[in-house]
Amino acid sequence: MNRVAGIVKTHMTDAFSWLMLPWIILGSSFVINVIIGSLSGEEIKTGGLASIFIYMLVIGIISVGQTFPFLISFGARRTDYFLGTTATAALVSVVTAVLLLVIGFIERATGHWGIDLYFFNVPYLTDGPLLTQFWVFFIIMMNLFFFGFVIAAIYRRLGRNGMFGVFLGVGLVFTVAFYLISYYDNWEPIWNWIWGISVLELANRLLVLTLLYAGLSYLLLRRATA
Repeated sequence: MNRVAGIVKTHMTDAFSWLMLPWIILGSSFVINVIIGSLSGEEIKTGGLASIFIYMLVIGIISVGQTFPFLISFGARRTDYFLGTTATAALVSVVTAVLLLVIGFIERATGHWGIDLYFFNVPYLTDGPLLTQFWVFFIIMMNLFFFGFVIAAIYRRLGRNGMFGVFLGVGLVFTVAFYLISYYDNWEPIWNWIWGISVLELANRLLVLTLLYAGLSYLLLRRATA
């Protein structure tokens, strides 16, 4: 446990990348939208909130390259590295989700900043009670983090050519799948199924993908060279 805590502390020495930079990016987007909303005088529903989720994908990719070789060279076990990095991502996701809920409440209480700007309250994404919203925010961030993490783990384990091969294989699978769906004219029922999924159901399905990404990441890093 002490080793895992040490990994978390190592990650948190770069608090700027983990905690500050995503909010700087989100804040910049928010300010721009406030200016636009003030000038337009119309209701605005923006997708600027997505920036903080996409950043989790980015940090998932770069964290491995920045810390894995360093920590392994200092004797950290790969299992401890994985658990410590997972704990760091979970901690950041929890804090971020809570802050988003608080700011979302402020947005509603102020009449959407007095300019009808829907920035932190996004239709569908923020539907349901607070606990549901927290779970949705948390699992989306963890899902994107581990998606980036597994990409970095593939590169660390298989190298550049191996990563290209994996993505080529995935691309071929999707190409064949899209062809078969079009050939059998199944797009309409698929879209109907997608649009019928509630945000809570979506988050629960993302949990399965998140666990898959996490498991693959762990297996790849166990055999990866520093």
